[in-house]
Amino acid sequence: MKILIKTLLVCCLFSACIKEDLNTHRPIETDGTVPGTVSNIQVENGPGAAVISYSLPKNDNLQYVMAEYKVNDEVTRVVKSSRYTDTLRVDGFNDEGEYEVNLYSVSKSEVRSEPVTVKVHPTTPPFRKVATTLTLNEDFGGVNITFSNEEEAKIAVVIITRDNNGDFTPVEAFYTQTIDGYFSARGFDTTTREFGVYIRDRWNNSSDTLVKSITPWYEKMLDKSKFREYLLPHDQPAAWGWIMPAMWDGKIDEDFGFHTEQGRNPKPHRFTFDMGVVAKLSRFKILQRWIHDQFLYNHGDPREWNMWGTAETPNPDGSWDGWTLLMRCESKKPSNLPLGSVTDEDRQYARGTDGLGEEFTFPLSAPPVRYIRMEILKNWSNTDFFHVYEITFWGNEQ
Repeated sequence: MKILIKTLLVCCLFSACIKEDLNTHRPIETDGTVPGTVSNIQVENGPGAAVISYSLPKNDNLQYVMAEYKVNDEVTRVVKSSRYTDTLRVDGFNDEGEYEVNLYSVSKSEVRSEPVTVKVHPTTPPFRKVATTLTLNEDFGGVNITFSNEEEAKIAVVIITRDNNGDFTPVEAFYTQTIDGYFSARGFDTTTREFGVYIRDRWNNSSDTLVKSITPWYEKMLDKSKFREYLLPHDQPAAWGWIMPAMWDGKIDEDFGFHTEQGRNPKPHRFTFDMGVVAKLSRFKILQRWIHDQFLYNHGDPREWNMWGTAETPNPDGSWDGWTLLMRCESKKPSNLPLGSVTDEDRQYARGTDGLGEEFTFPLSAPPVRYIRMEILKNWSNTDFFHVYEITFWGNEQ
């Protein structure tokens, strides 16, 4: 008998739990009254979107207003706005034109009103505007993409090329909001091949694909065994036993590299080295002091600097005669967290996929050079010294 009573109690408790779970997601009220409709509707059209304003119905049980609409032939979107506001934004449209939006008032019992249909006329979506500015050009080891994104829309730049079966397949996708885009897809030999690029927005709308035959330029990693320190007047000396050659010794997993002396004038800090060959440079990577989090994006890690180059032997007086400004560089921290705080994304970005560091691309207009002069304008701690584990260059020897 005791066993039977215990069994019945367990069953009752289990039944109560099931009943409670079934009720969890039901409307908070059971009033079946159909709410009134919105009125006094006005529309403000914009790029790929529209803002709809309205007057709310006078219903005490109103919960929200819902818009239901198609952004293209396949996708229907739903947008909700609470009873405390009188506007909602409909976006994600695939193209400019006229679209119908059904507006519903919804009660706390999830009862919908009759629909009120309003027509919106979004102008050209940002992703389509970006697509009209796309260019495809030859680059070292692949293809270079440029574009303009004046509205700073969240987009994906998708680069495709033909696979072994002759079918187009994605090889790179860059997610960005940058105004002036400049990206490259590399890893290809110098055989002519077709590349394509298109823009996708966050609602999976895609532009037409721009296709072009591209012959990638030859690229290789420069031989760092040929690198040599080239000390000029006013260059900053090494400190703390961290010497310049350690910057190209390939030892990326040791807490050791090149470190300049703090408090030395003139500023900004400058130092010079010889790559041993004249090369048309394509890109370089610089590896921060990543092993200890307290130094990553901190201390002497470089944040802003200039890369100068020359193919001729530098003037021994340390002047800038014959030097060309190859590019200005700024290190990025994905999280944008304050000094001393880093995320896994920050660590991964600072190291790069190959462990050699953050990558910077030389402009295609940069001339061939042999000597590099780095001018450190700012480190991450806003002090006046510099340290780095490793630096690596790619390009085509002349």
